[in-house]
Amino acid sequence: MIGIIIVGIFLSLSFVNHSFGYNVEYQIIGKQFSKNPLICTYEPVLGSDPYLKQWGVDRLSETARLAVQDWQSALQQNEKRELRDNWRIDYRVLTDKNIDSKKECNVLIQFESMPQEKSEWYSVLGVTYSNYNNTDVKLIKIYYRDVKICQTNDAQYIYYNLCYGEDMLISEKLRTTITHEIGHALGLGHYQADDVKVNAAWAKGGAEADSIMAVFSHENSKLMKIKPIDIEKIKSIYTPNGFKSIQDTLKEQPTEIETIPEPQIVQKTQLIPTWVKNNAKWWSEGNSDDQTFVNAIEFLVKSEIIKVSSVSQTDDSDTIPTWVKNNAKWWSEGIITDGDFIKGIEFLAEHGIIKIKS
Repeated sequence: MIGIIIVGIFLSLSFVNHSFGYNVEYQIIGKQFSKNPLICTYEPVLGSDPYLKQWGVDRLSETARLAVQDWQSALQQNEKRELRDNWRIDYRVLTDKNIDSKKECNVLIQFESMPQEKSEWYSVLGVTYSNYNNTDVKLIKIYYRDVKICQTNDAQYIYYNLCYGEDMLISEKLRTTITHEIGHALGLGHYQADDVKVNAAWAKGGAEADSIMAVFSHENSKLMKIKPIDIEKIKSIYTPNGFKSIQDTLKEQPTEIETIPEPQIVQKTQLIPTWVKNNAKWWSEGNSDDQTFVNAIEFLVKSEIIKVSSVSQTDDSDTIPTWVKNNAKWWSEGIITDGDFIKGIEFLAEHGIIKIKS
């Protein structure tokens, strides 16, 4: 289970930012997709909930579509036209007619009237599960029934308690909940302050949080939106090519613009020395400087393990972008192969993102 929207429980996270007397932590779960994700919504079946009508089914599906569109629009904003497709998120409503296409979905959104567990009643609005049915699919459950105050009484007293009503959550709550849970599916954790009062204000809507990933409650009726920090975190996970791999991006370059030279790999039995991978690991962890890493890459070039056909000096900055460290870290941990790492470095060198001497 990745994330859960619940009142009064706040997780310990890892990113710290000092602001206005309290610290803010933002957890990063990590990369979840290597292609444009397909998010699918199960269309609720009439009769499963006696209070759910066709207009409610349509509203749930449309709200999910809008939440997906919110993420795609925010990620594509400020991107060059030819790169926008890298941040495309596909959406599909599953019905009896196309249920067999479920196997193509990377994320499944399932609507339920209320949680099955009583311990989650009145507090949980949505939850995201990773590795659904032991697969890479993410399952998002959204609980759409609204919470109200109900009156009961006995011979002596009148009681007022929380209960689920017949009505559906207002559109703002539904959309915020779905958008928040999609954030978990894409690789984001929760955004929270170390001050309980601040978290409570965000949860109830008394103050606006700087992230869609802040925990919120039934009491918050405002539409929480994706913020710049959310986009920054997603792009730090999936940079430089969005949801696509470097190879896919190179294949899809439009013919009317200048094409990128195909990386030339010398087929040798020689493997990348262990010390180079160690250097990449230490550099990604901040335990060695940029020049040490570049020296290791220059060794690979001189040894013709990496072959750069041409170099385009497009960046005058001496600072290697942070996302390059992510690639180095993933390679050192075996998440990406030697071949993928080599192709990535060739691409970066040829476009002047890192500068090496051959």
